[in-house]
Amino acid sequence: MACAMPSVQYLAGFHCPAGGLAAHGAQLIPWKGNVYVSIGKSVYEYSMEKKCMLAVYEFATEIWCIELDTKTQQLYILCGQSGIYLLQWDEKGRLLKEPMSATSTGGVNIFFIGVEFCCLLDPSICYFTVCHEVLVAVSMNQNKWEIRLFNIRSSDHKGNYPSAIREMEISVKPTPGCRDICKGNSLPPVLLCVSLWKKEELAVDFHEFTIEPSLFTFLFGIDLAMVNSPVVICGFPDGQVVFFPLKTVPSPKSDFTDNQTKSSTRLPLLYNLEQPVVFLGATKAQISDGENNPWTNSSNKLFCDCILLLGQGGLMVTITAGNKAEGGTYEFREYHLKAPVKSAFCSGPNLYYSTCSDIQCVVIPQPGADLQNRILSYSSYNIPMIRAMSPISCCSEGDKEFLALSDKGKLMLFILKQSEDTAQRARLSCSQAGQRIKELLSQIASVSERASPLKSLIEQRNHSLLNLNKVVAISQAVLTSRGANMPVRCKVKPLWTRRLQQDCLVASCILENKTDFILESGWNLCIHLSTEGSGTSYSFSVMNLQPEENMEFIFPLVTEESEHLEFPIKITFALVYSLQELDKSSFQDPQSSLFSHTQSSICLPLQEHIIDILQCLRLKPHTGQPFPTTFHCMSPLDPVEAFLRSSGGAECKPGQPSAISKAICNAESNYAVTLVASVRVASVILHRALKKEDSDTSLCSLLFHWLLSAELPLSQNPVEVHGMTPNGREFRLRVGEVSAYDLSPANPIPATEVQIISPHLDALACLHLAVIRRLQILAEKCNQDGCISPEINLDSIQKQVIARELLHSLRQMPAFHTSSSP
Repeated sequence: MACAMPSVQYLAGFHCPAGGLAAHGAQLIPWKGNVYVSIGKSVYEYSMEKKCMLAVYEFATEIWCIELDTKTQQLYILCGQSGIYLLQWDEKGRLLKEPMSATSTGGVNIFFIGVEFCCLLDPSICYFTVCHEVLVAVSMNQNKWEIRLFNIRSSDHKGNYPSAIREMEISVKPTPGCRDICKGNSLPPVLLCVSLWKKEELAVDFHEFTIEPSLFTFLFGIDLAMVNSPVVICGFPDGQVVFFPLKTVPSPKSDFTDNQTKSSTRLPLLYNLEQPVVFLGATKAQISDGENNPWTNSSNKLFCDCILLLGQGGLMVTITAGNKAEGGTYEFREYHLKAPVKSAFCSGPNLYYSTCSDIQCVVIPQPGADLQNRILSYSSYNIPMIRAMSPISCCSEGDKEFLALSDKGKLMLFILKQSEDTAQRARLSCSQAGQRIKELLSQIASVSERASPLKSLIEQRNHSLLNLNKVVAISQAVLTSRGANMPVRCKVKPLWTRRLQQDCLVASCILENKTDFILESGWNLCIHLSTEGSGTSYSFSVMNLQPEENMEFIFPLVTEESEHLEFPIKITFALVYSLQELDKSSFQDPQSSLFSHTQSSICLPLQEHIIDILQCLRLKPHTGQPFPTTFHCMSPLDPVEAFLRSSGGAECKPGQPSAISKAICNAESNYAVTLVASVRVASVILHRALKKEDSDTSLCSLLFHWLLSAELPLSQNPVEVHGMTPNGREFRLRVGEVSAYDLSPANPIPATEVQIISPHLDALACLHLAVIRRLQILAEKCNQDGCISPEINLDSIQKQVIARELLHSLRQMPAFHTSSSP
């Protein structure tokens, strides 16, 4: 059950050693407005009134335990593998002994404590306490717990204690749950000093506990009650709980610190928790009628009627006096708490304890109460990572205050209001409890109504941030790679399909996702088609494209500005993410959008592809028949030559083409002349780029397959193909091996010639440009690979170009006629 949050005040922060307090431990002792905190090798003195650090005491080794003698205000410090040190101050707060060295940082004095402050040099001591002018030291030796008592009044002139006045021992008996802890010595023993309560005597030490007479007598015996001997209860990491008196029974009239002989006795076993003991305490669990809050008034006069034993595994044992009417005895009761328990303290009928994740409070069952359920319900304060806790002796009226030290070394003050106390809530009447429950349920419903939309908004924003993180990762992967290594790339292929009883040419785009992320809603594939003078764009939504998967998109190749296909077609791909998708899931109000409408997307450029007419041809089986013509006397001509001959004797006006030009550009039904264009490429270039060592295929077939890879099956090795362009123009392609005699100064150059034959000038020109562009790419690749091109006679080529231009000029000149007078 969750409690109202206590008031929390942050007091100070301390330096933590490596590993934090979970690995090194810590302890705090409040006294008269000051707090002594031990962390690592340092003891800090903090003033709660001034809210500042007073002093820091540095030791050579790690500190295991500190104890304050409240009567003399002497601080005892146990340093691991060393011994016990003693710090004493005068009335002005100055150390009685000179420290090894001292510095000041930020107004805080730092004292370095040397061996001159050591009062008991013994590296075997693992824990101790000081009570009634006796120092009780616990050590472990050869699987035995040894307890030694020292009289603190009998120190020598150097402050060192003589030999022990009494020694006791108990064998270590670890259970399976405690064996590793005992072996590693990771938890120290726990000591508690209790004494017999007497009405005429008032306790002066807040840390001393007086036990109700009947419980003290029943538990420890009438002999110890008669000699009024304080009793020390010891809890060990192996689960054993023992006790021993500070006074010995044979000398009831002598003081227990005088005339004692050294002896070794075995200790009586009080209980065995079978788990490490982490807390021993005494409190008043029985609340009499008329006591509203017995621990806020006259606390020094109260006695304890319950002794608590608490294990690390959550086992709590209460020891209370039995029914006096039945002869008087004491009884043990076991209860179970949430584990693991790190630290604890008692305040009246309440037990406050810390786990790794929370501070919790349970109401200690009153003596004689018959509980069926041994698992106690607890109240949670939702305060995690608390390493040590301690109550404050001087509390304000009705409130409970305690100090806590977190795993990170933060000292905090917690104030529990009286109305928030668990014991107070337990004493509500039935009607008050019912009304309180109604109010709490109403508050829970109200909070739930307010929290539900906030939770939904937080989840939506977290989802949007996760999506944005994926978008940034994909963008980085795409922008930092190029070429074949791009994680997102497109493959394009033209396809012929039939729609509305007509053949049409479309393009198929395969989008490949090679990233580690899913291309989800919000991603769009944008495609831009551009030809000379026109262009169009398409956009496709990418829906849930998983890594290593593909998605196909089909779009037409005809642009909006032109009804006919124009080649070459340049296709540009881009992956675009609309940032408005993030706003849709995160913001209900459009005005609260994170992104403006002008800059609302991320554009990632992908590849560019060129589709030429060679990729879109429709091939037919070759019939061997020539193209039908209306002029049977005409043989195939060079296209430029045919055009010049057709316009030689006619007058060409601007905007009025000649008859032969009209015949060339008309539809397939009007064939005027067969036009031929040819392109030659050196065979050495083709051999270097296309020829394979283990292939017997001729260069002509290899060139055909390279030019028409999408349309020509691999099983065919033709030297001539016949087909139609996408616009319905017929053509033939013929490949043959020739020798170029007029280009090389030495020997003829072996070459491969590609002839393009068609009666349509537009188809011929488009195919001619496509073949030239393909062969240029092939030649550039060979030059990059270090292919040696044959020597060419550039003068011969220049002369041929000049002669062709001169012939063209002469044929365009008008005819001159001479007339004679009579």
